[in-house]
Amino acid sequence: MPAFSPSSARSRGRRPGTGHRARRGVTLTEVLIAATLLSFVVLGAIASISRGMNQTHHARMITLASQVLQSAVEDLRLKNYTVISGYAAATQPVDFTATINTELLGSEFTRTMTLQARFTTLHPSSPTELGLTAMEITLAWHEAGVPFTRSARTYFSEKGLSDYIYVGF
Repeated sequence: MPAFSPSSARSRGRRPGTGHRARRGVTLTEVLIAATLLSFVVLGAIASISRGMNQTHHARMITLASQVLQSAVEDLRLKNYTVISGYAAATQPVDFTATINTELLGSEFTRTMTLQARFTTLHPSSPTELGLTAMEITLAWHEAGVPFTRSARTYFSEKGLSDYIYVGF
């Protein structure tokens, strides 16, 4: 068998070191595999972006719900105890949904929100004891058909509002 030399490979139409067949392009199978892998990467990126946008919207809604709730509690804090005890005597829950729009909080984000409060008289007002009323105010909304709530609980006495805390999501 004759020794291999670059000149003998060229004379037979081959380049040195390429083996028996010269590769001139990419096969259809390789293109399909590459396209499939690329589609998986692109679809994964789109799904991640979509999920991130949904999480951002949900975080915005929770923040907005907290702001609306705090605004409602602050609005009630400015009322005197006679008004608060009147709410406690009314049919429960008391609907405050209209205050979302009157407090300039109305927007596309707040259109599905409802605001209700339950007032409970713990101690009626008497000459020997100050009146005390408990309140739980709840804001509810829907995102993509899923219900969410945010609540605050506090106490009103004839001397004013006690500290309030937020509960729930």
